[in-house]
Amino acid sequence: MYADALKKDWHAILSNVSDNVRDDVAIKVTRHNGALTDSFYEAMLTNPEASQYLDHTVVQQRLKSSLQSWLTALVDSSVSEGDIDAVIKRQLVVGEVHGRINIPVHLVSRGGRALKKSFLSLCEPDIEEFNFFACLIDIALEIMSIAYQKNNDRNNREEEAYRLFSITQNIGREKEYQRAALLDWENELLYNYAAGASDNKVMRIAQSEFGLWFRHKGLHAFEGAAECTKVLQLMDSIDNSLLPSLEQSTTPNIEHIRELRTALKSVLFCIDSLFQRSEELESGKDVLTRLLNRKFLPAVMSKQLDMARQRSEKYAVLIIDVDYFKRINDTYGHESGDRVLQQLAVLLTNATRSGDYTFRLGGEEFMVVLVDIDTKRAQAIAEKIRTSISQEKFELADGSTINITVSIGISVYSGHPDYQFDLTNADKALYQAKQQGRNRAILSSS
Repeated sequence: MYADALKKDWHAILSNVSDNVRDDVAIKVTRHNGALTDSFYEAMLTNPEASQYLDHTVVQQRLKSSLQSWLTALVDSSVSEGDIDAVIKRQLVVGEVHGRINIPVHLVSRGGRALKKSFLSLCEPDIEEFNFFACLIDIALEIMSIAYQKNNDRNNREEEAYRLFSITQNIGREKEYQRAALLDWENELLYNYAAGASDNKVMRIAQSEFGLWFRHKGLHAFEGAAECTKVLQLMDSIDNSLLPSLEQSTTPNIEHIRELRTALKSVLFCIDSLFQRSEELESGKDVLTRLLNRKFLPAVMSKQLDMARQRSEKYAVLIIDVDYFKRINDTYGHESGDRVLQQLAVLLTNATRSGDYTFRLGGEEFMVVLVDIDTKRAQAIAEKIRTSISQEKFELADGSTINITVSIGISVYSGHPDYQFDLTNADKALYQAKQQGRNRAILSSS
C-alpha cells in the first residue's frame, strides 16, 4: 500500500542522518521560525491566484501561527519511528484543510520551495542539514497532495449530487412555492405603488424570499443552464433600472409597470423551464426529518464560503441541540423522541428563509446555515428559534404534549478561509450554552 511506502520513506529520511544533524536543524528552524513562515506566505501571496483564497490579514491573524507549529513539529528531533504514523496523519489532515479551502496544490508547492530557499539563506546549513530539511518538506507536501486530491475527488462527487438535489425535497412543491414567492413580491410592489405611499420603495428582488432562494440554491441546483444567466440579468435590470425608475415617478407610469411585469413574466418562464428539466432525488435526506444530512454539508459550506469571498457577504452557522433529549427517550420511548425531532424539523424549516439550509447532523443535533446575514440578525433569528421552541407544545406518541428547550451555538463568518473554523466555533459556542445552563443562544467570541 502507498501508506506503507510513505512510512518506509519517512523512516529512511530519519535513519539516514545523525542525531546531531536533526538537533541542529530543529534549533535553526526554531530560531528562524517567524522568518521562514513569512517567506512561505510571501511566496504564495505574490501570486495573483492566491488572493482568491488568502489575504494578509487572515494570514497574520489566523494562519501564520499554525504554519509555525507545523514547521516546528516537522523537524522535531525527538520524533522516533513509532511516531511516524502520527506525523503522517498530521500531514494528511493539513492536506484535507487545503482541500476544503481549495488552495491549489501548486501554490502550496510554491510555498514549500520558498521554505527551502529561506532555510538555506537564513540558517546557513551545511549540505547534510539542508538535504534533510528539504527531504522533510518534500515528503510532507507529497502526503498533503494525496489527501488534497482525495478530498477534492470526494467533494466533486458530493457537489454533483448536491447540485441535483439542492432544489430541495419536492420539485413540484418547491416550484409552486417559489412561483408564489415571486408573485407575492410583485403584488406587494404594485399595491404600494397603487396606494400612493409616500415612500413606495420595496425590498429589492435579489433580497426577497425568491431572490435569496435563487442566488443561494437555485443557481447551484441548475448550474450551467442558460436560464440561470437570464434570470440574473433580469433581476439586475429590475433592481437597478426598472424599480428606481418606478420609484422616481411622481405620477402613475403605465409603461414602467408594463416593463416590470414583462421582466417578471420572463423570470417565471425561465424558472418553469428549469424545474421541468429536473427530477426529485431522495439521496441526501435525513430519513426521519426529511432535512439535509451530513452528506451535503461540505458542498453547502464550500458554496457559502465562495459566495462570502466573491460578494463580501456573511453567513452564519447555528448548531442546535435539544436539551436533555435522552430523558425524553428514557421517559416516553423512542417513538415519542422521534416525533419530537420531526416536529422540531418543521419548526426550524418554518423559522428560516428559502435561501437558508437546515440539516440534521445526527441524534438530537441540528444545524442551520443562514445566508447573506450579519451578526445582529443571526443572533435575532437564533433567539427567535430558541423562544419559539420553548413555547411550542410537542406531541408524543400517546397524544400527550411536553415542552422542550434547545441550546444554540452561533458562529458568523469572519474571513477565515476554512469553513471548518466556523463549524468548530459554533460547536464551542454550543458547549458554552450548555455549560451556562442550557436553553440559551451563545455567539462565538472567536
